[in-house]
Amino acid sequence: MNDASPPLRAPHYIDNESHGWPLADCARGLIGQLSSWVRDPVEFRGDARGRIWSTTRADGDNAKLFFKSEHGDGVIELQRHESNWVRAELRITGELKLRAWLEDPYEEKEFWPDAADGADEGPGRISKRGAWLQVDARRFPGVSGDKYWSVSDTYW
Repeated sequence: MNDASPPLRAPHYIDNESHGWPLADCARGLIGQLSSWVRDPVEFRGDARGRIWSTTRADGDNAKLFFKSEHGDGVIELQRHESNWVRAELRITGELKLRAWLEDPYEEKEFWPDAADGADEGPGRISKRGAWLQVDARRFPGVSGDKYWSVSDTYW
């Protein structure tokens, strides 16, 4: 996978655009929100089945979300980048499988591959309450698959 490089434009955050919050605070808020959704373990299903949880307290700029799945055990590391994008790296059994750059432009979260132009809608989306996630695998270099793949919590 190529070097970590955020999209070419500044991230969009609804709280920055609606309330004037600093971008760094918005990125920290996104990390906190994503972590809070899995503070208690959540079962998921779809193109993968498993359980995800957060055992680390989000310190503002970083968080780790751990999971067990039929494809292997792993971690999603969230980190605020100096550009104020939130970098997410998904590792299964230690191997980097996906890197994405997250923003919170409106109710749904969007995410992008390295060095994306950021035009149109993001090729990855997370629902406003974290109940589902979808990725257009074709737009993420190095990600296997030739279609959208998705997971949702077992209650959705």
